[in-house]
Amino acid sequence: MRRLTLTGCVAATLLACAFPRSCVADAAGGEADECGFDSCYVGAAAVLVLPQGGHDMRRIGGGSTRFGWYFSELLAFEADASWLENCAGAGVQGLWHFYGYERLDPFMTFGARGWMNGDVGPAAGLGTFYHLTESWSLRADVQAVLGLDCRCDMLYTFSAGVQYSF
Repeated sequence: MRRLTLTGCVAATLLACAFPRSCVADAAGGEADECGFDSCYVGAAAVLVLPQGGHDMRRIGGGSTRFGWYFSELLAFEADASWLENCAGAGVQGLWHFYGYERLDPFMTFGARGWMNGDVGPAAGLGTFYHLTESWSLRADVQAVLGLDCRCDMLYTFSAGVQYSF
């Protein structure tokens, strides 16, 4: 139970830092939004899943699709669906861009992931974008999911793919 509380505190802190109070006040008051940053994106990726600690999921690749929304320059919210040969899963997560270069843009992820076989847990990871144009980017992620009350102790995912922002 402490892990979920710690994850919630970290998520709330990052949200407060990346989403300024003036943006919330402007949106609630109906005035012009001073943030000026909101865009959606979709993506597709190849995924490799490595379960640890006795599990019926095999170490096999699959695919993933993502849909997300940036509500500040530093923070985005996304949902994804993944599928493997013998299992499917879904996740929700936040992306925090802690430092960005002109083309290379590293980020951290935090959220939760669940698989159809019942494995659910908090997830955290690292990734990077390589921006080809304003709309198209290459993306690579590494993520670890801590298994809660399930046979799988940890689940590691590696993904690489493309993303289109609009």
